Amino acid sequence: MPRTQQSCREGTLFSMANVMLLTLLLLYCDGMNTETTSSPESDPVITTKKAVSKGQSQVIIEELTILTPQYLELICNFTDLPSNPHYITGYWTKDGQEIENSEETVNRNNEQYILKKTFSIQTRDLGNYSCVFRENEAQATFVLDVPVMKDKRDKPIVSYIGDSVVLECKLKHTPNTWNWYKANNTEKVFINVTANPLDYKILNNGSKTKLTVLNLTEEDSGKYICSAEFDIKPSESYVELKVMSYTEPLKPFIAIVVEVVVLVTLILLWEKCNKPQQNNSSGGENDVYSEQTRKLTHDDSNGLENNTARQRKLEH
Repeated sequence: MPRTQQSCREGTLFSMANVMLLTLLLLYCDGMNTETTSSPESDPVITTKKAVSKGQSQVIIEELTILTPQYLELICNFTDLPSNPHYITGYWTKDGQEIENSEETVNRNNEQYILKKTFSIQTRDLGNYSCVFRENEAQATFVLDVPVMKDKRDKPIVSYIGDSVVLECKLKHTPNTWNWYKANNTEKVFINVTANPLDYKILNNGSKTKLTVLNLTEEDSGKYICSAEFDIKPSESYVELKVMSYTEPLKPFIAIVVEVVVLVTLILLWEKCNKPQQNNSSGGENDVYSEQTRKLTHDDSNGLENNTARQRKLEH
């Protein structure tokens, strides 16, 4: 091959390599300005969350929903500081405890102070992260947790022996799968529909799940736990079930009837016990009345005899 032709081909390859290198460099620089960037394939996604605090003594709370393990960059932007110092001191806390080696000096930049830090979020790392500035009481708190089921019942679901009942849980996010458990003291017993097809049915529909308990007995009463399974951690809620017999609602009425019967019985016994006393008192009153009548009759008789004797004396 001629030397000139070989030199041209090498020059072309060198130019193509420079173009590819320049293209990769531009793509890299363009990605530096985005809030969400991808780490290497072996690492989770890196996400950036920002909170802006204005003025002193202000507390901001940001709730962040975490579905998967990830690298999370938290940014606190503090503005409107009255004295506008050249720098302030900031640090990070987790669940109220200062994170070791997190304190740093934050320089003023365009009338604002920016404190940021990247955290590796696994299951044990969920919690409350706060950025705090020592010179004032302003802070921002990021609440990191899995989706929470907020539609919880305060009262149990009531059903009766022999019936069927449907228990339901729902979320705003769709989990990987749903599982149901029954609480047994301090343990959770997995509900296996395949092994108990005559007792349970489960219907999962995206962000909702329904558990049907068939042929209820009193043993089915208790707490049922629905678990939305996410990559980082399950989100759980519970539904309490109370199974009663059909005579259970009649118990208050029966209790009232029993109370009335007992009260009437006591009244009758009291009247029966007091009746002889009333008879004795009546008899005594009759005796007194008879004695008085007898005395009056006797006195009248004596009066008539005295009058008769006087008339006889006058005749003689």
